[in-house]
Amino acid sequence: MGDDKNKRIDFVDLTKGVCIILVVMAHIGGAFEKLDYHSMIASFRMPLYFFISGIFFKSYEGLFGFFIRKINKLIIPFLFFYLSAFFLKYIVWKIAPGVFQLPVSWTELLVVFHDHALIKFNPPIWFLLALFNCNILFYLVHSLRNRRLGLMFALTLLIGTAGFYMGKHQIELPLYMDVAMSALPFYVAGFWIRRYNFFLFPHRFDKLIPLCILAALAVMYFTATFVGMRTNNYAGNIFQFWASAFAGIFMIMLFCKKFKKLPVISYMGRYSVITLGIHAPLLHFEIRLSAGLSTTNGDRPLPYCC
Repeated sequence: MGDDKNKRIDFVDLTKGVCIILVVMAHIGGAFEKLDYHSMIASFRMPLYFFISGIFFKSYEGLFGFFIRKINKLIIPFLFFYLSAFFLKYIVWKIAPGVFQLPVSWTELLVVFHDHALIKFNPPIWFLLALFNCNILFYLVHSLRNRRLGLMFALTLLIGTAGFYMGKHQIELPLYMDVAMSALPFYVAGFWIRRYNFFLFPHRFDKLIPLCILAALAVMYFTATFVGMRTNNYAGNIFQFWASAFAGIFMIMLFCKKFKKLPVISYMGRYSVITLGIHAPLLHFEIRLSAGLSTTNGDRPLPYCC
């Protein structure tokens, strides 16, 4: 079993690929936006991303080493995509001012410190900050695993519940810390699935996958409500949120386990951070350039509800 824990699982990359495709679809707008908003997809898409991240958790060499590694894997990519997207927008504005209705201001670089304000030039990268905070939160909670396992789970649920109700009461913490709190139960579930990995590898119960997928769809049909994790905004109650999110997570995981690997989608999943970081600026500029440098669109952001 120890070897299994260190083995890369193909269908998890496929799951990440499906997840990032769902994220991109939600940001394209039009028919895709309506499909996302009025269906069950929004109820599990971002919880799935946190869940998958939990599968890959490693404690490394103490808190400081863990902190440095997560800075390298999450904060540095965030800064790269954040700054490069802003400077790209600034350069485009200098060359063709008509692309944007409003002048591009250097103060836009401070938007990340304005609670959960939309990062117009690259909205989806909020996830990297939230995931960084979720990693640090779980590292602290994870320290209880060997001594007080029950307390670890109780604390996870308490933090997740607190994050959810902060969203309900519109209480925002800096740098998406409240979102990280709401996401913690999904991250911990991913971590735990990896530790008891009969789910991740071939098993005699795999023949029941089609029935399990149907059951998950039924749960989502009755419990799914709109979820906007970027703003920590939830339409339903906490039990609807958890039930529909976990049902959707396991539905996608089981679906991908059945197919194991689809080369292009699996490749996208393995390098999903790149897709996350570049797709929004491409859409952001393409939609304005295709409008013939018209000012009628203004600086209207694309739909970023996730």
